[in-house]
This record gives sequence, C-alpha cells and structure tokens, in this order.
Amino acid sequence: MGSVSKSKYAEISVGETAKFKMLFWNIENETYNVKLSVKEAPKDWIVIIDPKEFNLNKSIGEEYIKLPYMKENVKAKIVNLFVKPYTKSKSGKYFVTIMAEISSKEKNGIKIIPATMFKFEIVLKSFNGFKMNENVENNNTINFSRNDFKSKNENLKIINSENGGKKDKKVFYLTMIFLIILISIILYKKS
Repeated sequence: MGSVSKSKYAEISVGETAKFKMLFWNIENETYNVKLSVKEAPKDWIVIIDPKEFNLNKSIGEEYIKLPYMKENVKAKIVNLFVKPYTKSKSGKYFVTIMAEISSKEKNGIKIIPATMFKFEIVLKSFNGFKMNENVENNNTINFSRNDFKSKNENLKIINSENGGKKDKKVFYLTMIFLIILISIILYKKS
C-alpha cells in the first residue's frame, strides 16, 4: 500500500484553480478503506477532494506506476485535488495539507495504518495581465514513501498518457509514414 502526489507546487492568480493529483496503490491481497480530508487550508479557500473516500485493492486504478521493487507496473487510483483561493486573498505563499486515513478490516478488529499527509504549496500571484501556470508538474521520476510502519524513500516512475503516450505517438506516426512510403513505392513499381 502506498501513495504519492504527482506535484506539490502550483503558481496561480486570483480567480484560477490549482489542480493536483495524488496516486494511491495497493499490491496486497487486502482491501483498504481510504478517507481523505483537509487538515489545513487558508481561510475561505475552496478545497475539493475527488473522491474523498474509496476502497483500494489490487485491481483499482486509472493510471500505472513502476515501482522499483516490482517487476510489473502497478495500478494506481487517482485522487484529484482542486484549490481555489478566496477572491480577496493577497499575493504570497499558501499551504494546503490533506490527510489520508487508511484502515482495513481484520478478523480481530480494524487495522489502522498511520495517516499520510500531503502538503501542497500554492503561490498566489497578483494579476499582471499574464496568465500564470495552473500547475507545475515534476518530471517522471518523483520521490515517495511507502505507507508501511517503516518509511523509506525510493523512486518510482509514473506511466500515463500524459508522459509515456508522447513517445508512443511518435513511434506510431513514424511507422505509418514508413508504411505509406513503402506502399507508394510498391504501387509505383507495379504500374
């Protein structure tokens, strides 16, 4: 069982919304209940977590990640976080902290795993006529901590349509161009 945020930083202007993605995965045969809540946020800011609660097992997930200790890619459940500042907020750095509480049912009761905290930094810029980036994402390799009793930092690679799909599209288009040229040559020689 593990989790990671794809990015923890966004630069926005008043009126814009910062969007973050958190990924949760489970490689065990056990199903876990995950509940997310806002632990800390600036006053009057709108913070939306989607979904706020879900059951997580091996077969749940919309995205795949490559874990350093696994041979195969692992499915990961996406949780979206939307943060919109209060219209009268001043420029500066703000933080939003999300808490993920994870539990599972056992024969002898309920097993509780220590809560995971995600801290997001939002830099609110004053409007100067230029649109700011809504979200600044890291490259494909990011750090994470496994949600077991001993936490150790490792690297993982996120495999999704945003990152890995660009290379696949290039290969597809190059293959199609090659096939079109090959067919054109064959038809030209036949005529």
